[in-house]
Amino acid sequence: MSGIKGVVILTRFDFIEKTYGRDTLNSFFPKVEFDDYETLRQPVVISKEYPEKILSLIDDAMLKEFFKDDVSGFYSLGGWNARHILPRYFQNYIDEKDPSGFLFQMARMRPILIGLGEMVVSSFNKSEFGIHISYGQPYTLPVKLSEIGYLVEGCRLCGAEKADYQEVKAGETSVDYQINW
Repeated sequence: MSGIKGVVILTRFDFIEKTYGRDTLNSFFPKVEFDDYETLRQPVVISKEYPEKILSLIDDAMLKEFFKDDVSGFYSLGGWNARHILPRYFQNYIDEKDPSGFLFQMARMRPILIGLGEMVVSSFNKSEFGIHISYGQPYTLPVKLSEIGYLVEGCRLCGAEKADYQEVKAGETSVDYQINW
């Protein structure tokens, strides 16, 4: 997953700052066990690609510091991200109450918003969809959970109030879900 977009890193920092405050965010940076702190001190650019290792180290530190070693907190983080990102990039799907449109548009925008990997959406009927996400290399559980949390909450925000998911199949580099409402 080398080639993760800066926006993914920034969502982690935004979550910390908005949930715990700027002082907590500033005190968090030294807890990220990263050799090159200059990268984190520089402004993170939304569209720039960063090594996946940075995201992994940030997630490891968040897991210890904020989620108390409960990896399911990343699913909630994905939902939090959806509530903050969808109004910026997907407002029309929220207004039109079009969760399927959101899923298909997210698949098209994933390379721009997330980076490496791809997402394919299949429609089974009006309220049942298959999602295949190929990360292109082994992925971490926090990444997987935050992405599916984002997609499910995104569907809810777009009018699918009872959106839920099932993991159908998970491999070393890809995962398949069924999302329905």
